Amino acid sequence: MSENKKIKILMATTIAKAFGWFVSDSAENFSQKGFDVTVMCGEMDEDFINRHEKFAHVVPLSVTRGMNPVSTLKCVIELSKLFKKEHFDIIQYSTPNIAFCCSLARGFKKIPVRVYGQWGLRYEGFSGIKRFLFKALEKFTCKRATHIYATSKKNRQISIDEKLTSEDKIFVIGHGGTVGVDFSSFDLSKKEQYRADIRKKYNIPEDAFLFGYTGRINRDKGISELLSAFRAILAEKPETRLMLVGMEDSVSMPDREILEWAKSCDNIIFTGGVDSSLVPEYMSAMDIMVHPTYREGFSMVLQEAMAMGVPVITTDIPGPSEVITEGKTGVLVPAKDADALYKEMKSLMGDPHRMERFSRDGRRRVELFFARPIMLRNIYNKYCELLGIGDRRIRLMYLTSKPEFAIMAQEAGVDRIFLDLEVLGKFERQGHLDTVVSHSSFDDVPKLRRVLKDAELVVRCNPVHEGLSREIDLIIDAGADMIILPYFKTADEVKKFLSIVGGRVRTMLLFETKESVESIDEILSLEGIDEAFVGLNDLHLSYKTDFMFRLLSDGTVERICEKFREKKIPYGFGGLAKIGEGLVPAQYIIPEHKRIGSTSVILSRTFRNEVAGGRPVDDMAREISLIRACEVEAEAMTEKELEENRLKVCELVENAALTVRANNRTTVCEGV
Repeated sequence: MSENKKIKILMATTIAKAFGWFVSDSAENFSQKGFDVTVMCGEMDEDFINRHEKFAHVVPLSVTRGMNPVSTLKCVIELSKLFKKEHFDIIQYSTPNIAFCCSLARGFKKIPVRVYGQWGLRYEGFSGIKRFLFKALEKFTCKRATHIYATSKKNRQISIDEKLTSEDKIFVIGHGGTVGVDFSSFDLSKKEQYRADIRKKYNIPEDAFLFGYTGRINRDKGISELLSAFRAILAEKPETRLMLVGMEDSVSMPDREILEWAKSCDNIIFTGGVDSSLVPEYMSAMDIMVHPTYREGFSMVLQEAMAMGVPVITTDIPGPSEVITEGKTGVLVPAKDADALYKEMKSLMGDPHRMERFSRDGRRRVELFFARPIMLRNIYNKYCELLGIGDRRIRLMYLTSKPEFAIMAQEAGVDRIFLDLEVLGKFERQGHLDTVVSHSSFDDVPKLRRVLKDAELVVRCNPVHEGLSREIDLIIDAGADMIILPYFKTADEVKKFLSIVGGRVRTMLLFETKESVESIDEILSLEGIDEAFVGLNDLHLSYKTDFMFRLLSDGTVERICEKFREKKIPYGFGGLAKIGEGLVPAQYIIPEHKRIGSTSVILSRTFRNEVAGGRPVDDMAREISLIRACEVEAEAMTEKELEENRLKVCELVENAALTVRANNRTTVCEGV
């Protein structure tokens, strides 16, 4: 991003409540990252405006929920004026009405990056001519977007299968969802107090079993089925209670007969709409959250219930079925099936051990995949990618299995914590060298995940072997953001790895064999490769060169990286010692990363005080700041200066090779 020009982003939803739930924190995060943010939606109140004016330009609109031609026309006119006045670099527009209005407005297509937040398919709840019409509107909206942000992988696939858009246009961020859960609000330590307070407020006995629901009271949320199932349970267990937290929706009301019965039933509590800040308190009062929705983007409600340790029953549809893990963190039932819902509600309420397990594992799943800092980081990185600006800093990877060191590195500004689980064949290849074979274990993955907020967790698995599938499942379930495949030689090995991962997390290929380089075109033609890395330790052994950085000076690294660049795959190479240290000091290597276009590097053992003779790392933040300062200088180098630096690297490599041969040893950088 240019230092003189802020990126202008417009973020919009139909109504302010939706913006507050799903977009607000992301908008504020963009502002904190230096973007010029404009917030746009309908039905704003004074509190909404005051909160968002602190970090954004706020634009009220005439748009409303539901089909209203007059409102739509007014909104399109307002948007056309705004687009003519402002020159946005990127727009994110979510929820159907505002998305349709944006798509119709003049000047909309002049915005370079137009991201439609497809957070549910409205036409799925319709039939006949109404379904046909709304599906056509959805297809029109998708066509006018440059990119489509789906909230889950299953919803993404539906859009592709129903030909709403093409596969290369629609994406999912992380494991799905929008802004994730704020654990400062969903504080598990306050659950018991919240539970007592809400139950006292509504005269619910402490020992009464309470089913709960949070969301709009309407047909598409499965309220008719929920009330029918609860009526059957109440006939058998008269002390059971049901709490419905949310406002009644006049657009799509539940079945009239069952709704009238519910309102006359003393065991059913309609709280009406509650402020979002109070949702954790209401959820804490519930023994089981029931969410039998017909259609859903992803379901923030389920994430929030799991965050408060509340077991979940929901429907087996795209979105909700991806928030929970069936049988591990919740229960799935068919949509629109009151009998199946009744059976599962009855079964789960009678199984306290299963409820306890769902409570514990559900909270853990949200911590791993849907914590707000993780989601905000993922969104920011994705939008930078769409804008073509990326994060121009080299991603620094710090190798450790110790949580206390990971925290230190994260706070110092390291981008990725690198856990190395590779042991198969490693000692045979590098046992004679001055390296350290990993003694980490799968138990280290969740330990690191728990302490990481800003830094990503990158895990190197073993090369392809018989047990790789189980190994990768363990790594993913424990919360890795990315998995690195090491020491492969053929495209078939890579294909197997990618098939096992199945898009569940990002992937990085570690090119460190001569055979993999010779097969690079075939390998890079495979789908599912997110990043690539040139591992100089094993690769220079494979090529039988005398010094690790010989592959840099002789052009091998650059030729490999050119292949990555052609496929638009981000890449990195090698290791980096502290500034001023090593046979080829880091201040000369960093400009080579910039010249070649590298975006990642592994911090060497010198950053862990494992190499004698170097200055001790007493202040990690200072060491990282020295690297960042060197990056800034490298960014400012002219082509002539970069070429002069390259020649200097070649000279240093030659001198280092003489030293290596004189000492009759091979120099490596552990972890690379």
